[in-house]
Amino acid sequence: MAHTKITSDVIADDAVTTAKIADDAITSALIADDAVVTAAIADDAITSALIADDAITSALIADDAITSALIADDAITSALIADDAVVQAAIADDAVDEARIQISNAGSNGQFLSKQSGNTGGLTWATVSSFPDWDTTAKTADFTAVAGKGYLLNTAGGAVTVTLPASATVGDRIAIVDATGSAPTNAITLNRNGLKLYGGTSNIGLDDNRVSVHLIYADATNGWIPYAGETYTNAYTVEALIIAGGGAGGSNKWNGNGTGGGGAGGMQVATTTVVPSSSNTITVGAGAGATSNSAPNQGASGSNSVALGTTSLGGGGGGASATNTLTGANGGSGGGGGGNNTSGGNGTTGQGNNGGVSSTGSPWRGGGGGGKGAAGLSGETSGNGGAGSNAYAAWATATSTGADSGYYAGGGGGGVYYTTAGDTTGGVGGGGKGESGAGANGAAGTANTGGGGGGGADNNSPGGGGAGGSGIVIIRYSGAQRGSGGTVVTSGGYTYHTFTSSGTYTG
Repeated sequence: MAHTKITSDVIADDAVTTAKIADDAITSALIADDAVVTAAIADDAITSALIADDAITSALIADDAITSALIADDAITSALIADDAVVQAAIADDAVDEARIQISNAGSNGQFLSKQSGNTGGLTWATVSSFPDWDTTAKTADFTAVAGKGYLLNTAGGAVTVTLPASATVGDRIAIVDATGSAPTNAITLNRNGLKLYGGTSNIGLDDNRVSVHLIYADATNGWIPYAGETYTNAYTVEALIIAGGGAGGSNKWNGNGTGGGGAGGMQVATTTVVPSSSNTITVGAGAGATSNSAPNQGASGSNSVALGTTSLGGGGGGASATNTLTGANGGSGGGGGGNNTSGGNGTTGQGNNGGVSSTGSPWRGGGGGGKGAAGLSGETSGNGGAGSNAYAAWATATSTGADSGYYAGGGGGGVYYTTAGDTTGGVGGGGKGESGAGANGAAGTANTGGGGGGGADNNSPGGGGAGGSGIVIIRYSGAQRGSGGTVVTSGGYTYHTFTSSGTYTG
């Protein structure tokens, strides 16, 4: 039987319905090119469920076919955007404004965006930090400086002291300027306020015309140091002979034993650099007061002397007779002599020597006090005080003590119980002699030598210990006078500044 071809013109309208088409009867091969046009597709006929995965590729999408109006709200999330998919060229001009950036505060002219502290991930408007932040009101009176600031000073009406911060962090900076050219008339003083300044422990004076200095805090060892402006090429080297006060001799008691001589004050020389106009406190240690004979008393220690950052320790007191011993008196640099069968006090290395040991029997002499040049002698041998030192005899412009001229820091002689044993000798360099006989007080150490006091005698009547000699500080430098303070003498190519009491050396 012959088949007749069925064409579209012999099929009645709506004769073919979807119910009459078998599943999978129409394949893509049976559909002519361009047979399916948009007019033949009912509205909403194609749903996402009818579109195979990956069926629509970018090649099938016409240019500009997808507009923002066709994209549902929130349809595109960050998970759907490939890494690096959004490049600068894809961002429209002015599309990212301040409102779209996470910023914690409102900015102003001249500020910049900076990362916030912590892990917030946000930004903050910050001000550019510049040094120095100038205080433009000229300072005419003493004030305390603040790190990061610069100061203009006007000393026309009087000197001004700038007190530096009491604490500092490495990298802190301060600037000081003589704005009016008045520093040569009224100097500017930098008060270190407990921290090192220029690596030392002295305040600094600025007295050059229009002087300026920028300071930076380096560390605890060097403190505030200059890195711009005035650098003090005119600083000079000085030597300081520093002798502390001597210790007192011990007191004796009836039917007691020998008493120790006082140890000499510590003696040493320090060499340092001094800045012109710097202010340097000088402390001259007092000798220990005489020891009372009302009881067997241990002598007191002398006081320390301090100059240019160096301290010499006071001499140790002499030991007493009877039950009172030298315990606690050996902290001094020239050790106190022993009393009542006791050992002498220890000397401080580099400053003085040990005190001598008291005798253990007749004639019951106390040990001699230690001196800078030698240890005190034992009461068994002589009980004489240890000799001082003449290593700095060229410095004898300060004081002259006859045979002791040029010597300093001699130990005191030990006190004696028996009259027949005779007096002991104080060490050359200002040491007081130790006494013997009935109730004689030990001789005092010579003032301004640091000599130790002599021990007191007994023989049925108690004797007190002699006072220690006060200390002394002498500063010298080569050439003509540059600094001030103390008694000034120029001799032998050196200038000497002698302090017999506390004062100030100005560089």
